[in-house]
Amino acid sequence: MKILNRYITKEFINSFIISILVIYAILLIQLMIKLLDKFLGKGFSFSFLVELLFYNTAWILAMAVPMAVLVASILTYGKLAANNEIVGFNSSGIRTRDLLKPSAIISLFITLLMVYFSCNILPEMNHVSRKLNHQLIRTRPDVEFEEDIYSKLIPNHIIKFKRRNKLNKSKFHDIIIHQTSNNKLKKTIVADSVIMISNNEDVLLDLYDGTIHERITVNEEYREIDFKNYKLSIPLNKFSNQKMKYIRGDRELTYNMLVYANDSLRKKVVRLKKKINKRLNLFSMDTLNINYSNLMSSLDKHNTDKLSKIDRIEEQKIFNIKSKANKTIISGYLKNINRSLTKINKNKVEIHKKFAIPIATIIFLLIGAPLGIILRKGNLSISMAISLMFFILYYILIVGGEQLADKNLFNPILSMWLPNLIILIFGLSVIKVIKK
Repeated sequence: MKILNRYITKEFINSFIISILVIYAILLIQLMIKLLDKFLGKGFSFSFLVELLFYNTAWILAMAVPMAVLVASILTYGKLAANNEIVGFNSSGIRTRDLLKPSAIISLFITLLMVYFSCNILPEMNHVSRKLNHQLIRTRPDVEFEEDIYSKLIPNHIIKFKRRNKLNKSKFHDIIIHQTSNNKLKKTIVADSVIMISNNEDVLLDLYDGTIHERITVNEEYREIDFKNYKLSIPLNKFSNQKMKYIRGDRELTYNMLVYANDSLRKKVVRLKKKINKRLNLFSMDTLNINYSNLMSSLDKHNTDKLSKIDRIEEQKIFNIKSKANKTIISGYLKNINRSLTKINKNKVEIHKKFAIPIATIIFLLIGAPLGIILRKGNLSISMAISLMFFILYYILIVGGEQLADKNLFNPILSMWLPNLIILIFGLSVIKVIKK
């Protein structure tokens, strides 16, 4: 039995290494095409491009490992079945499930490694990747612009251009720039061409042959100015504390960071609810059975009832002023609570995703091994095709569940674990159909 376990272990490890290399290479080439098409010939050093590419591949490894286990299990057990070794083992009294033990132990070991990777290494790599992207945007914001698509990359500016110059990648033709302030249109600039120059301090838009359209807010006068050359300088430091600062998103937080963040957010919600209770006590409202979802309507009703009991006009005015101020403050607290609860949900999704995807490795083994035995094929291309079908379904379920949970439309825990259950049921159903 030890010889058999070593034999299966060797076959599975060899198949897994081949599978992970092939899958990783395919996804890496796809990423390289996307990144290099954007950055090649635009003045970036080779070392910077390699670093950017490396840190952007973290998610590739996280998703490629479960798929590689599925391919490896189909290859390993398909080969055993094709050579009639499974039949020979069964006739010797070795059950099929005993043949799964070596692969199961390896898959469990891979799962534990991927859990550690997802909880600690992946978030750090995502964070470095985002910092590099921020650095890239500050150095060369023009590389992120795409033809015929409005961009809000530069704060308070909505920019669209028709085409990029093929010889000078920092030059654009037929450009429209909308300058905004507090989400209101301030000025529109239309130009035949623009050269975008950037450094760590500001972005200079060197515009040629265009028109400036603006409305003077003082007297509502409309003004149109034609120009041959107009230089628009946008200081980046002004926005360094807003758009350009490196605040970690949920995908950049390690497991411990996410747990700590959720604990802090829950304490914040408790503090805000206590503040709301104090405010409600000022107006003699019941604070024992508060329904926070319709608190504002209850507050309006309470204020209306109380106002109807006040006879003097002066007292009514004072009460109105106080109640409106109180309502505004409570409304602010409620919005803060909702934002915190949404953030807690997103963090929960990320916490469970760090475990759900690695554990999918074991589920894919449970699907792949029976499939390999039934199909009796040890062919890499067939194994890849079958694995791709399962992987696409799993990816759609994971991404869809995450988006629904992030919008508070679905339970954050179920959103990450249901895909595993669905893919297992689907896999077992496929196996039953093939058997028939």
